[in-house]
Parts: sequence; structure tokens; C-alpha cells
Amino acid sequence: MRGYQMELAEQALQGRNTIICAPTGSGKTRVAIKITRDHLEDVDARRRVVFLVNKVPLVEQQYKAFSEYLSPKYDILPLSGETAADIPVGETLPDYDVIILTAQVLENALRDELISLDTFSMLIFDECHHCQKNDPYNAIMTRYIKQKVEMKSSISLPQIIGLTASLGVGKAKGQKEAVEHILGACANLDAAWISQVVEHKDELRKYNQKPDEEVKPVSGRSEDPFADMINMIMEDIEGTLAIEELKPPRQREKQAYEQWVVTLARKGAILKNKRVSRAIHAATTHLRKYFDALAINADARTKDALQYLDKFVTGLQEAGFDETDEDLVKHFTEAKERLQEYAADEKYSNPKLDQLKYMILQAYEEKPDSRCLLFCKTRALTIALLTWMQEDPDLRKLNPGRLVGAGASESTGGEQLVNHCMTQNQQVELLEMFTTGGNKIVISTSVAEEGIDIAKCNFVFRYDYVGNEIGKVQTRGRGRAEGSKSVLIAGREGGNVLKEKLNTIREKLMEKAMLQVWHMQREKHADFMKEVQRLQEESKKERDLAQALKELHRKTKKIHGMGMKLLCVKCKEFACNVSDFRKIKENHHVVVDKVFPQRIIIRPHPPKKIDDWEMNGKVYCRNCRQDWGIQMVYRQASFPTLKIESFVLEKPDGSRLTCRKWKNAPFDVEDI
Repeated sequence: MRGYQMELAEQALQGRNTIICAPTGSGKTRVAIKITRDHLEDVDARRRVVFLVNKVPLVEQQYKAFSEYLSPKYDILPLSGETAADIPVGETLPDYDVIILTAQVLENALRDELISLDTFSMLIFDECHHCQKNDPYNAIMTRYIKQKVEMKSSISLPQIIGLTASLGVGKAKGQKEAVEHILGACANLDAAWISQVVEHKDELRKYNQKPDEEVKPVSGRSEDPFADMINMIMEDIEGTLAIEELKPPRQREKQAYEQWVVTLARKGAILKNKRVSRAIHAATTHLRKYFDALAINADARTKDALQYLDKFVTGLQEAGFDETDEDLVKHFTEAKERLQEYAADEKYSNPKLDQLKYMILQAYEEKPDSRCLLFCKTRALTIALLTWMQEDPDLRKLNPGRLVGAGASESTGGEQLVNHCMTQNQQVELLEMFTTGGNKIVISTSVAEEGIDIAKCNFVFRYDYVGNEIGKVQTRGRGRAEGSKSVLIAGREGGNVLKEKLNTIREKLMEKAMLQVWHMQREKHADFMKEVQRLQEESKKERDLAQALKELHRKTKKIHGMGMKLLCVKCKEFACNVSDFRKIKENHHVVVDKVFPQRIIIRPHPPKKIDDWEMNGKVYCRNCRQDWGIQMVYRQASFPTLKIESFVLEKPDGSRLTCRKWKNAPFDVEDI
């Protein structure tokens, strides 16, 4: 242990609930292992330590790190949703000294009363800045603080340790608000101290060099006939709708346009005139796909955008294709030949991709054994970029790989396909290949933003990918090797260059606020603790009020939902009554009506295990093939599980409405 690492561990070793805040690559996991080992060596009582992570790939990584220093003396168990489904969690966890697991697994076990917090003597939260709002970390800590306040004498609560590179500043506009945000993090984690490196800063700088940062603004295509033609098609489709009070925004590539399409679709769905409602549903479905194609064209190749539209049209023609779709598809088929010409013409290549290729090849020319992480916004874009690299003779030599979350799904051809997700084993194998040089470049979404530790990674590219100030610190920190570099390649027109500047300002604001908190806790610790307690009390009042409103809302929903039924959003055929629904595990809304299978088609899907249930099929409307949801297997029974956005709700008086999410449904669903 280095001097700065002992400085970080000091308060936790004294038994205090502590947040350890230090840069990425400074060895926070090593500090956590030291704290864990000292904690376990206390022979006065049985000690059990839980190390919580928020992403599946981190389970295996942290398991290896802990095993290196603590095995075989201590028994260590790695556990995530995929593996936890097959074991009795309540009986298994107490048999181990150290358990590395995803937070949701522990929260589920606590919620289902399979285990209690006093089973453990220490909880360590990796990337603890997530402990807020509806995150599983915060759900666990809410239980903890509730039990602490109730002061049950029979319960001995575990010590809390949080690890993070950055607590962020939230929505703070000044230092006072930034300090309040940091104290709020302490309140959520019941922390009596934030440990940061102050006295050993020179040593930290020696071992932890901050990667060089560069922002590369790139102008878009000077000519873009593909986008021009897509805009013309969209304008033609808008013209067929002729709804005066809902005029579309002029810039069709902006978020405001997508919102306009969503609003129009919802208004059209509740119309009684079946023909008009169907026309609006079809038109808005097509407009959404063209909106997506414009986004793909802006970030990837025109070829990728064209393939996306091609898949959509092919998918339509294979399922539920009618005259309305046929008229709309003509727009695409008539323009397809010219669109193909534009896609094949090198003159219209994407300048952002050209810049990215140049910088990647330059990086490998300087250091042939480099490892490069490329972050981008969406899972669909990871596929487009991977395909581009595999088809490029220079880039394919780097054997590019792709890393996405275990729950990833792609929207293609008019339906959700989940065959692009990655299992935990696939994620681990990919990271192993990256470490050993089998894949020299990995394209990733935010799943690799935090915690992933590849010592040889020396280049981080963010492809028009900008989050908040925490994300900036985290992505930059993936570059662990000496002389690392972090580059943002961003379109001049998109606003991400300005956003990056604001994040740099917020990062400096956070550093000042953290120093103020450090002085506050050393010089006026009683005041520090008073502030933390005040924020905990405020948070409790907010939760109690939210719970009371939720209960009131639930009672109101019971009355409002009586006699309500669901109709297919596309063809308006009857699907089921709201009374036919039951709820599994709070989130899954299943139909228990015995004649419901007569109204659906179930297409098999490769089994996909999630926690203690499995998805093994897709559910479609028998009449029009609209995607209604999935088939889930829970406790060896199969249930059609529906997504409410695929339906129109009809009240007994004939009035209609739509909902995008189940939590907004105007009726209550009983537990199964």
C-alpha cells in the first residue's frame, strides 16, 4: 500500500462509514481489499463483506482482484443476475466471507425477505455516485437508514464504504450548491467522512498521470443528397396527414421532431375512425424510422442508414403488411436506386468517420501495441461502427470488438430483436481478448464507462459521446497506460463541443467543493454531521410524501380502472380487460385470461435468462402482427407479458387514451 492509499483507507480502518474519492487508476480496489482484509481478520465476530457493483462485467473483474489477495484463506463468491437465478440466495450468501455481486441481486433478496442487512458486517459500494434516486444502491441504503433510525437493538448494521472517482455536482450552478450535492451523497450513503488524497498529492501524481485530453470539432458533409432525399420523403408523408394544428418542426434531425412524431402518434391512436387512426399509426411509424436513418447517416455511413431502412421495409412486408403500408413503402422503393447511388459515392463519405479513422491509424502507427476504447451513444451505432471497421481494409487488421450491456436490444425491421445482447461470459471473454491484444480496439456504449480496468488501454476515443462531468472523468480514466490520451470527436453542429466545455467547468467546480468539504469535516466535524443528518431527514420526508401520494394514487386507480379494456394500437382489435392483468415482481405485467392465447401469435426466441425469470418468445397481435411484448417463464409457468405502449386504453364510456409506461397507467394491477 502506498502512502496516498493508506490516507484513503485511514478513516474506514477506524470503522467509520466512509466515501473514498480518488482518480480512476489510483488503486481504489486495492484500498478496498486492504479494508476488507483488516475487517475480516477481526476474530471477535463472524464477518461477511459484500462488494457491490452496478454493471455485470465488473463482477468477474473484481472477483479476480479480491481472489488474488484473499484466497484461499477466505471464501469468495461472484454473483450477478444471470448466476443468482440458479441458487438459493438467502441460504448461500451467509456461507461466504466475501460476496461480489450486482446491487439488484442484493436488493431483490432484501425486498423478498430472503436475507437481512445484519447478515453482513460491511457493504462496499463500487461507483457509489450512483447511490441516488431510483438506483438499486439507493434502495439498499434507504432500507439501511430506515433501520438505523428505528434503532432496533437486535440489529447490528454493516459498515458502509463507497468508492468513486467523482461525486459530481448535480445541477449546481455555484460552489454552495455543489457542496450541498456532495453532502447529499454523504447523506445517501450515511457517510461520516469523505476520504480524498490531500497530504500525499505529489505521490498520487507520480503514480497516477492524468491522460492528455483533446477535442476535435468536425464539420458535417458539405453535400448530403441522401439526407435531402430522406427529408423530401418525410415531407411527403407529413403532407398525407394534413393535420393543421400539429405542424412539424422544420429541422427533422432534432429531438423536437421525434417528440412531435410521438405526440402525433398518441393523438392518432385514440381516434374512433379506424381508417384515419391506422393511417396516422403507419405514417408515424415510418417517420420514426426515417428520423433514425437521418441520425445513423449523421454518425455512420450512408450505407448503414440505407440498410436500416431496408431492414425495416423487409420486416414490414413479412408481417402485417396492408394497403396503408404499401402506399408508404412506395416512397422508399421509388427512391431506393438513387439512395443506393449516394451510399456508394465516396464523395459523400462522413467527415467524422474520416477523422476517426485517421486518428485511430495515427495512434497505432505511433504505438503498434496500443489498446483503444471507442465510446459511442447507442447500441445501434456500435453495430454500424463495427461493420464499418470490419469492411475497411486498414481498420479490420485491428480485429475490432464490440461491448454492450447484457440487456441490450436492437430495433430493426419493425420489431425488437434481442440477439445483439451479450451474456456475462461473452463480456468477460471480450475484455480478456482486449487485454491480451486479440482485439486491439473495442467499440462500447456506457457499459465500459466505469470500473473496467484494462492496464494497457492508452487511447480513449469518444465519438460524439458526451455525458455529464462524472462521465467525463470516468471515460477519460479508462486510459490507464502511461502517456494515455482521451479524444472527443464531435460534430460542430451538434452542441457536444460546448457541452464538453461546460463539463470541464463543472469538474473544476467539483474539485473546489470537495476541498471545502474536506476542510469542513476536519475543522467542524459536528457541523458536517448535522448537515448530513438534515439532508437525511429531508430525504425521508420526501420519500414519505411520495409513498403517501403513491398509495392515494393507487386507490384512485382502482376506481378509475374498472371496466377498462385494451385495444391493439395498430388495428384496434380487443386484446384484454385490465382486470385480466397481474403483476410479477413489481415490473412485469402479465395476462392471466385463459382465452388470451387465441388473440396472439407467439414466435420462439432464443432463451434469455434475467434474474429469476426467462424470456423465450415474442408476442404479436394475431390480427395485424403488431409487437405486443414478450413471453416470460417464471417459476416454470409461461406468461404473456405486455408493453402498454402497444395498446389503446378504452374506458366504459368509450373515451380512449394511451400510456407510454406502465407506471403512468390509470389503473392498478394486483400482484400475482
